[in-house]
Amino acid sequence: MKKIIVTAGQEFADIDILACAISYNELLTKEGKDSLIVLPGEFNKSITGDVKNWIKRPTKKLPPEDVSFVIVDISQPEHLAKFVVPEKIIELYDHHFGYEKVWQKLTKGRIVIEPVGACATLIWEEYKKRGFEKEISQVSARLIVTAIVSNTLNFKATVTDKRDLRAYDKLIGIAKLPYNWTEKYFEEQEASVFKNPQKEIKNDTHVEKFPNSEEKLIIAQIELWDSRKFIDNYKEDIKKALESFKTPLWFLTSPSISEGKNYIYCENERVKDMLRQKLNIVFKNNIGTTKNLILRKEIKRVIYNY
Repeated sequence: MKKIIVTAGQEFADIDILACAISYNELLTKEGKDSLIVLPGEFNKSITGDVKNWIKRPTKKLPPEDVSFVIVDISQPEHLAKFVVPEKIIELYDHHFGYEKVWQKLTKGRIVIEPVGACATLIWEEYKKRGFEKEISQVSARLIVTAIVSNTLNFKATVTDKRDLRAYDKLIGIAKLPYNWTEKYFEEQEASVFKNPQKEIKNDTHVEKFPNSEEKLIIAQIELWDSRKFIDNYKEDIKKALESFKTPLWFLTSPSISEGKNYIYCENERVKDMLRQKLNIVFKNNIGTTKNLILRKEIKRVIYNY
């Protein structure tokens, strides 16, 4: 039997990727399969110091043997880890839409792309389907719970699904996290962002195409407990980080968890016109505000109509 490599994207790993990779690798091991997590990308700010203390850092290098691949939480094939051979993908788990047909052409493996808030919810459901519901470790439970909280913006984002809530309710008792974990988790992210804002922005940025164009559109996301003070105090860092992608077509969306809305920072009039039209927001001094919390993947769905 080939060794199974559980992996994701090349550039960075976030809490949802980490939760999926570690918990699914654990499930494969319980099934008696030879598997290994390989995550080449840097950890972004959603993997906080507390989270790092729960785990052993996965290897970044592929072993020198014939392997097959399981891909978690990645929508666009061009962002795959560079060592992945698409024809050797046996499973893919994701919750982003728009690339299903592309994946179907690339691989004959099992593709699970479903509308849940966190991809980690899909991994928990695999535990249930395969009869290992009672054997999940505390570490995997903690990671999945945290990924759900992060990816649903504490259940306030519209992508939140009943399946996320059911997974959270089932795993929170196993996770045994502090009572104020959610607030503590987001505040720790905030502290990390303030220490090195340019790095953290770059580590959570998607490179897309401007609608009906071949030009690059850069979309960064920084979710914080209080986003307003970040936008007000770090405009120059935001600008430098996003201009490093060598295009004026960029914007930062920053969900403010405590306020229940997003701040969007953008300087380019063409991008602002597109956001005004698509999201129905008003900009003042290059800052727009949404009425509700909205994730980048929801913004992308509106922009690209999928």
